[in-house]
Amino acid sequence: MMLHSLSNLKSISQIIYTLYNSNDAPEEEVHITKFSDKLHIKKESSESFDPKTFFNAETDIIKSIVYSRKASLISALEKLSRLKIIGERFASNNMIRGEKDTLISYVSILNRAIIQWGYPVETAFQLHNELVQEIELSPQFLNFFQVIREITWHYFKIVQNHRVHNFLPLHQRIKQYIKEHISENITLDDIATALNASKKTLNPAFKKEYKITITQFIRQTKIDTAKELLIASNLTLLEISNLLSFSTASYFVKTFKEITGITPNHFRQHFFDEELHL
Repeated sequence: MMLHSLSNLKSISQIIYTLYNSNDAPEEEVHITKFSDKLHIKKESSESFDPKTFFNAETDIIKSIVYSRKASLISALEKLSRLKIIGERFASNNMIRGEKDTLISYVSILNRAIIQWGYPVETAFQLHNELVQEIELSPQFLNFFQVIREITWHYFKIVQNHRVHNFLPLHQRIKQYIKEHISENITLDDIATALNASKKTLNPAFKKEYKITITQFIRQTKIDTAKELLIASNLTLLEISNLLSFSTASYFVKTFKEITGITPNHFRQHFFDEELHL
């Protein structure tokens, strides 16, 4: 039972993250091993600062962001993390000011790169200004490289979402939007506005590909999400109902039973028993 629960941690955590942040969750892998295993971890030693290595890592980061290459971005960030940036790049007599200047410069570089790639200029500058303001208002950075990492992944997700919402076929964009906003009371008007599409074209495009209507898919996805929350958390039915924007808890229970054939409480109480007897 414990291992089964742990194996679901990644998807469950991603669902909860998405519900509370309205953004896709990170995709880092979760590895489960025997608790008796003794792992020998080799600590990476920092490399001295080398401008060429720094420039190459920065270039790789930019390419990974604009082309949505996740594996390459992970590798580039790993290279950057081993460089001794502190001291060589920061103001010598004011560490916090030096860190802020470095972060602002980094944000400017990423911003210019995504604009050149084709990201909307006005939106990019709004993002730039919001990040710079947040940096300036921060009293200190407990983990400076972690801040760089978070900024980098933020840009990666923004470009990735822009690509999904503007270049994928309509049915895939609809599906993506629903997953990203599953905690909301989604309407066809919301989808049409967000995707800049005609409301009349939504259901035909979606049903042609997936054989169900958008409303049916929204209901099914909400119930699938509810299942994960019932397994992974101690949230009450009312809390789950509110989290997924059902009008009432009783309507949530009714919808759950219509789709699964059982009540949410029955599912929660008997899930592990049924799994163990598969």
